[in-house]
Amino acid sequence: MEQKFLIIIALLVAIVVIGAVIIVLETGKPISNPLAYGGPSNAGDLDANNPLIVSQIPGNAGTQNANNPNVNSPSMAPLVKTYTDQYSFYTFEDPNEGAFTIKIPTGWQVMEGSGLIRPYIDAGVMVAAQSDNQEFIFISPVAAYAVPNSVLDFAGFTEGTYYDVSGGIAKPMLVARYMDAQEYLEAYIEQLSVTTQVLEVKERPDLTGSDLGPLITRQSATEMTYLSNLGPSQLKNKVIAYTYLVESNGMGIWVASMFGYSSAESLFNETEYLVLRSAETLKVDPEWAKREAQEMNERLGIIASTQESISETISSTFEYRSDTMDAINEEWSDTILGIEEVYDSDTGEMHIVDSGARYYWIDDRGTIYGTDTYESPLPLENLRLMQCPGCGG
Repeated sequence: MEQKFLIIIALLVAIVVIGAVIIVLETGKPISNPLAYGGPSNAGDLDANNPLIVSQIPGNAGTQNANNPNVNSPSMAPLVKTYTDQYSFYTFEDPNEGAFTIKIPTGWQVMEGSGLIRPYIDAGVMVAAQSDNQEFIFISPVAAYAVPNSVLDFAGFTEGTYYDVSGGIAKPMLVARYMDAQEYLEAYIEQLSVTTQVLEVKERPDLTGSDLGPLITRQSATEMTYLSNLGPSQLKNKVIAYTYLVESNGMGIWVASMFGYSSAESLFNETEYLVLRSAETLKVDPEWAKREAQEMNERLGIIASTQESISETISSTFEYRSDTMDAINEEWSDTILGIEEVYDSDTGEMHIVDSGARYYWIDDRGTIYGTDTYESPLPLENLRLMQCPGCGG
């Protein structure tokens, strides 16, 4: 009798256990240790009590298990990062004759009067732009001067007076002796209405052309770095002057051009970088240049006689190089560390973004992506691989 009673008790316990298992399976409620019952009851969820189970949730391929970083999912998706421009530029076109275009840093305002200028018979260029505390200006020519001589003296045009050499066609010229570029800059500094301190003066022979024609008898170029408005709000400035003298039949005319930029000392490296990048983008319109050359031949211009020399003057002044560039790059490296210049392969536009990728891509909306592999991060979209000279990809 006792044996039958034990058998009945065992059957009742088995029925209870089987019933509990059926209830759990029907409700989908997980069991505390799925390994004891042959695996997880809810595939794709990571059981907190067993970190060896890898997540299989769709869309999370390539992620690591939070509790076990040594366990990865079967596929590793490429890392993609979206970038924004650290510095960008917009195009300014000469509003007067469409003679040239130049890229200006975004946030900088082009100043009134910028564009092609005709103070004399030949064409000139004036471009100036500024932000709240940074600015640059290029003007060629700043002025043209008539060299004093006995003929002008006899006619009453002594040094310091104005002589209208064009008969009313162009702006009258100041009668003044020729000054080389350093003298010109020293005179410029002296007439400023603020206190200044000159930091460095250096010759710029790279800006003096070797073959500008037989009429140019003297030329010089000088770079000067100085502080202005001395005190807590002082500015650092760099200015380059180029002067040349044209002489014929006992008469002389000389011309001065200037290129300069300034900012607070703390921003000067950044300002110099942006101005040089901007200056390199100046492009003279070839159709305008042809028309100007023809018109100059017809007018028999009296200053820098052909458009070719005008274009060379513009280009050489804007695209100058010097030993100071090495120092600039060294000083700037601390500031620009972590920056890459990348170029849109279709448009040639330059973008400045954070470094950190070997390859950069851009979409039609201008969004930039970075990857470490030579594979488009968004294969279904029309992404263009960008040029990145410093990436080493």
